[in-house]
Amino acid sequence: MKKLIPSIVLLHLVLLALFTVLVIAVHLIPRDAIEPQFKSSVKIFTAEGVYPDKTSLDGSVLVDNFTDCYMLNVAYCADASHPVDAAMRNYRYRDDANMVVTMSHLADGKMTLEPTEYGKYWHGYQVFLRPLLALMDYGKIRVLNGIMLAILLITALTLMARRLSLGIPICFAVSMFMVHSGVLPWSLQFSTCYYITLVSVIALLGFGWLSATWHRLVLCFFAIGAVTSFLDFFTTPVMTLGVPLTIMVLKDERLCRMRAVFALCLAWLAGYSLMWASKWVMAYLLAGYNPLEEVTLFVQIHTIGQDTEPVQAFWKKMLDLFLSRWSLMSANGLMRWGIVAVLAIPAIIFSKGRNVLKNYSVLLFVAMLTPLWYFVVAHHSYTHFFITMRALLVCWFSSLCFLYQNIDFSKLKTYFCKR
Repeated sequence: MKKLIPSIVLLHLVLLALFTVLVIAVHLIPRDAIEPQFKSSVKIFTAEGVYPDKTSLDGSVLVDNFTDCYMLNVAYCADASHPVDAAMRNYRYRDDANMVVTMSHLADGKMTLEPTEYGKYWHGYQVFLRPLLALMDYGKIRVLNGIMLAILLITALTLMARRLSLGIPICFAVSMFMVHSGVLPWSLQFSTCYYITLVSVIALLGFGWLSATWHRLVLCFFAIGAVTSFLDFFTTPVMTLGVPLTIMVLKDERLCRMRAVFALCLAWLAGYSLMWASKWVMAYLLAGYNPLEEVTLFVQIHTIGQDTEPVQAFWKKMLDLFLSRWSLMSANGLMRWGIVAVLAIPAIIFSKGRNVLKNYSVLLFVAMLTPLWYFVVAHHSYTHFFITMRALLVCWFSSLCFLYQNIDFSKLKTYFCKR
């Protein structure tokens, strides 16, 4: 522990310096370089609308063009002549409830209000978005997004099959399907946590030295939390914790202990919260901007609620939502319970025994990270459920892996061979 804390502090300072330099550097890109691609992108948003319905292999799903508009909005509003101020304050422009209309006003130069700060987030995605907008419009970025996600997914699934077992990538693919991941190429905002999750899985499985010691593994999860805070818009951050955590439990039986799993959760949370808080400090030190009032209101609304709608009301709404979605009377509920049954029945009949059941019971704790997240930020989770429902990837993946690990396939094979 004496060596670990200094390492965590050093890692945090290195990441903080790196993130600060990167986010300021990309704000040196002049608006003129972005403007043609921005205007071309606005035409795409105008044609599709705020929440278009996209159809993929896993069904028809709403796409969050609203937040993607915000991302391009922040990219366009930045003043390259004051890169530090732009990077820390993250100006945005909005003069209409319909964000696509606002984007049209921006493109046409018909702004009726002054930009306002949106600095409670790092907006680290700008490190990639601003350079890309200098080269291509939103439509081409979507194509690139789909290609990159496909490459990372195939790589992650291949490593799971090689380092773990063939059933694990199948469990992951099914879990991806169940949270409508097929729509990802169309949405930058949906994709962020998937990128962090897939890269983390690839790193942990592909580079054994990262997890060779407990010290390094803790630093890895601290870094994953910090990167999530830097890049994400508070969408599905628990995904970047739960999936890598499940992978590590499956990879190393020494981690099949609640104490170890809990410690890695704390490491991720420390990285996530410290890096987020560090943005507020850097914004004040470098730009004289204090977002704490905005942050305080944000935290209060999404965790405690308001007088008109306390958080308890959203707990009930979330419960009602899940009961309806998981009802055996609905096609989606029937399919979900059917998938569970496919693994649960052989896990009960052809079980590996109590020792294996006990060892991998920590996966059930990991699966509960998503309900816990929904409980803590119930208002945000319910209000944006068409976004936040993808955090269920953790619940699905960990639960299916738990059932899979408890199936004795030799018993199963013997039983069917005899018949």
